[in-house]
Amino acid sequence: MPTQLQRISVYLTAGEKAQIQKNAQKYGLTVSSFLTFTGSRDALPMLEAERNLYLDLIQELKRTGNNLNQIARAMNAARLSDTAPPIAEDIDRAIQEYKDAVKAITEKL
Repeated sequence: MPTQLQRISVYLTAGEKAQIQKNAQKYGLTVSSFLTFTGSRDALPMLEAERNLYLDLIQELKRTGNNLNQIARAMNAARLSDTAPPIAEDIDRAIQEYKDAVKAITEKL
């Protein structure tokens, strides 16, 4: 059963109305959706640039995790087959890539 919608009347100056319309457009929302979203939550919606930043962060962390996983797999395989494990430089490089990725993302914030 659909929820019955309620109406709220708000008095605004022309400048306030224009700013709300501008903000709604910036977030890609209708004025009604923007006001509903911002008035019923503790935080504003993410801008496209912020969403892209988080997607970049996730991608970088996945890459770094993959590198660390490959090193762990190689170390386990070496241990089981009595061959030489990855050298410390490989591990240090993977850790440095992780630190660089985190630094690059935090600098964008």
